[in-house]
Amino acid sequence: MKSTVFRTATAITAVLMLAACTNSGNQVTPVSFDTIVPAAPTTSTSTPATTAAATTTVQTTVAATLDPTTTAMSPTAGLTGPMFSDALGVKVATAPGIHTAGDTRQLLPEGLFVHLAWESDPNDFSVFSPIPEDIPILEAYTNASLAYYRAFTTTLNTEAPEFERYFVESGHNYDANFEDARQGGYLGSLGNGVTLRPYVLGDHRSYNSAVVLDCYLENQSYVLNGQMAELGPLETSGTIATMVRTDGAWKVDKISTRSEACL
Repeated sequence: MKSTVFRTATAITAVLMLAACTNSGNQVTPVSFDTIVPAAPTTSTSTPATTAAATTTVQTTVAATLDPTTTAMSPTAGLTGPMFSDALGVKVATAPGIHTAGDTRQLLPEGLFVHLAWESDPNDFSVFSPIPEDIPILEAYTNASLAYYRAFTTTLNTEAPEFERYFVESGHNYDANFEDARQGGYLGSLGNGVTLRPYVLGDHRSYNSAVVLDCYLENQSYVLNGQMAELGPLETSGTIATMVRTDGAWKVDKISTRSEACL
């Protein structure tokens, strides 16, 4: 966090173990992760599970954060900060699980949101504020997430042009998982909502690469077509994505489900 919140020494230690820097202070070696895709469900309300751990072994001693959905915090009135472009979603006053001032957008009417915090949350150390230079990176990550969730809740395929636009591999790592869900008669549901809270890992950003951490809030699941999702409280889930600039545009290179994204 650059604008209003500073990372603690413990948080820095944990996240630095996720990436390796080159000798040049201006260059970054992108974190190497396997793309981890939620497994196709075996029951009508199962929460998507992850596959084997990523190739990079990560150890951390950071304690789990308090559930941000349980302790309310009033946003600071009049506070401002970096914002997404007008093309990204509908600006709304708040989103599920959000207790800080910031730029909040509704991405899907079914309940997909993204939040850029402008202040810290004393009850949740996974909330970080961006700097203006982070916005193109975070917007590309958010558009990639939107492409995934739109397919997750509708087509269950990666044929939409947004996958090619925002993923290096055009999102094809999701193909097998989506196919399994289709064959089983399942469809994705956002349940009580999904709220993305991404930020850029400042110490591992260069002109052509960056690392995005996202401790997002979710109640998503796969459900049998025609059935209602089992609604419940929002839980935290972690995602780490390496971003690369290709032909002047940011794209997701590797993305993985990782608990270390939540402090």
